[in-house]
Amino acid sequence: MKSRLRTFVGCGALLVALSGALAAPVAVAQCPAVGPQKESERKFHPGHYVTIGRHELRSGVNVNAVLGEGVTGIQLRYRWSDLERDRDRYDFTQIRRDLDTVAKNKLQLVAVIEDKSFNGELPTPAYLQGGQTLRGKRGYTAKRWDPAVVDRMTRLVAALGAELDCHPNLEGIAFQETALSLDDTVLHANGYTPEAYRDALQRQLRAATEGLPRSRVFWYMNFLPGQQEYLSEIAANLVGSGLVMGGPDILPDNDALTRRAYPLYERFRGQMKLFGSMQPDSYRHQRKAAAAADDFWSMEELFVFARDKLHVDYVFWEYRAKRQPANSRDWAEAREVIARHPSFRRDG
Repeated sequence: MKSRLRTFVGCGALLVALSGALAAPVAVAQCPAVGPQKESERKFHPGHYVTIGRHELRSGVNVNAVLGEGVTGIQLRYRWSDLERDRDRYDFTQIRRDLDTVAKNKLQLVAVIEDKSFNGELPTPAYLQGGQTLRGKRGYTAKRWDPAVVDRMTRLVAALGAELDCHPNLEGIAFQETALSLDDTVLHANGYTPEAYRDALQRQLRAATEGLPRSRVFWYMNFLPGQQEYLSEIAANLVGSGLVMGGPDILPDNDALTRRAYPLYERFRGQMKLFGSMQPDSYRHQRKAAAAADDFWSMEELFVFARDKLHVDYVFWEYRAKRQPANSRDWAEAREVIARHPSFRRDG
């Protein structure tokens, strides 16, 4: 993928993504081996995290000035194919470089491992791009219910943990949403069953919490095709493991999420750490009973919903430079909300 220069403007602040080729892999020190840590002993820096692109953070940038007050950390996305260049040939140069920048700014990093794309680009290493990566509605998705794919992801996370789990500014890793974005015909033609997917997710998440014994594993759950109840079963089996459960959308007036995903937050409140994500749809989320088509939920209202109704410990905010559509919400409003609520203290 070609290097690119992109400028983001928000509240008068400027963030420049520097171009340049990736450095070659180098020998690095391994983290001292430890067994899985208790929930209370794992890293825990709750608060506001801002999601920016994989190539939009570089050393020397004053991230705090760009993001403003109240931000605890950054979330960055990394394609599986960028982290594993070939079978068992891992390269965590990008993450190490980004951790250096994050540490200089006294922030935390959550690294999202992408095995699913929305733009037509393949997210998986070449050796998995045959029958183990499937064409979806807008991009590609790894065959997550295939034990061989789970094994390869488990090896990747174990290698990452061996190098980076002990870094104090690595809050943890995240896996993408459980929704597969694959048609039923594609699923059935490739041996999908809800039980196979349930077992694969549980195995992958358990292995990840063991591969990063000091850090957190953020699980973006929303829908499990064919048997939604399995999400609750997976969560119940991973209580106390270091898992942080949450979802990709904070949308109070979304009927599907209200019925199928949001009840899990109440059920597991106090049993595990929770998070929510303000993705692009949150910035243009219309009220169900709106009198006018341009009646959007405010970012303050969405945050309060996430804090008080979903009981989250973390909120991930998408960095947005402009309103889409023009009369919806934007990053400037989100930035003000973060500054007003640097902690998640709940009134009452």
